[in-house]
Amino acid sequence: MKEARELMHIPNVAFEPVDRSYYPPDIKKLPRVQRRIAEVLVKGTQAAPQDSPKSWALSFLKAPKSMDASGTSDHLTSVTFTDQAFAPDTDTLSKSASVVASDETTVYPASLAFRSVGYKSTALPGLSDIGVPFNAKLGVIPNDPHGRVLTTSYGLIDNEATPVPGVYCAGWVKRGPTGVIASTMADAFTSADVIAHDWESGATFLNTENGENKSTGLGWNGIKDEVMRRGVRPVSWEDWKKIDQVERARGKELGKEREKFASIEGMMKVLDG
Repeated sequence: MKEARELMHIPNVAFEPVDRSYYPPDIKKLPRVQRRIAEVLVKGTQAAPQDSPKSWALSFLKAPKSMDASGTSDHLTSVTFTDQAFAPDTDTLSKSASVVASDETTVYPASLAFRSVGYKSTALPGLSDIGVPFNAKLGVIPNDPHGRVLTTSYGLIDNEATPVPGVYCAGWVKRGPTGVIASTMADAFTSADVIAHDWESGATFLNTENGENKSTGLGWNGIKDEVMRRGVRPVSWEDWKKIDQVERARGKELGKEREKFASIEGMMKVLDG
């Protein structure tokens, strides 16, 4: 939030305020952090873009179409975007709001482009086998406000959704790619508290046998047996330390803390070498 305020006070640089329609009618009802950011973005700067030598803006509803070079130049000179609009009858303030492309385009002069990949969770193989749904559009596992996974791909929109026994989630797979470490830590604390509460209250967990919430008693050995049955190669703590040592050595050669392996195969070669 501090950084956002500082951006609004750069000498000779103006910011074009964000379209007010992107926010709820009463911004003051937003959570504290979102409210403060919204107030800064809607207010903008005292100097108007047309009166400043430099200006910047946040442009929404634009889908990248092409990066262009004019004439015989092999350097970037402009970027073309397809203009979008919210789909009819969609809730524009919902995370599940959808957009549709138009026939119009917008071209921005540009000489420099930065790649910002972003993050989005993907479903793990086998989740559906134990009844865990996944919302691929939002990149989240449907859950209630406490992190209990729900038996629906729509989350709380489905009033008949019930918790998947013994399955919980936290972090970006719960809320989507928003928030910082403190936010995801709070999710983890909440989920841990709910797990303890559900256990103490006799809630049904995954190891239910014949309708009874009864443990198999196998503990860690039960997990190892299941892993081996599926043909998964386990990695021990000693194995991880070997991988860690090699990553640190690779990083030292490049003048940094570590150089991580980009594939599982690379890590396994360390153990098999």
